[in-house]
Amino acid sequence: MNASEIISALKGKAGQHVQIVWQRAAKVAKSCQFLIVKRTTAYVRSGINYSNLQSIRDAIEAGTREAVEGLPWGQWREGFANYIIDHKDKEYVRLYPASFDNLSHPQVEWLMDGKPATYTEVEPYLLASEKHKDEDKPACFTVNAENVLSVGN
Repeated sequence: MNASEIISALKGKAGQHVQIVWQRAAKVAKSCQFLIVKRTTAYVRSGINYSNLQSIRDAIEAGTREAVEGLPWGQWREGFANYIIDHKDKEYVRLYPASFDNLSHPQVEWLMDGKPATYTEVEPYLLASEKHKDEDKPACFTVNAENVLSVGN
């Protein structure tokens, strides 16, 4: 899918939580002999202004984070601010986790050479940046549009 198709599907469900699935090759140690894929299924919202998120405003007010500035990389696509980011000839969609607790935790599946695998099986091969960070719930996801498998299924 391309970013415009993804956003079109999401805009048609404005104000709703929508299931989206994306996958990508995991970052692994050079010695790894397997293709490890991380597939994520999440309920998301889109089109939100990051600086208007309650969690971000609360953190700024509490002094635990700085004020929100522009994007750290890439540019908002003209006419699609808060939806699509263009960077180095790739397009990304900005998505936000569902606001309901029962939907807010993305489900992750691992594949090793195309076969389902457990986190325990793939963990020894993963770079530190890929490993579980249970305490960290991201305020948003920036997903490469090429990696999106489905929207709203």
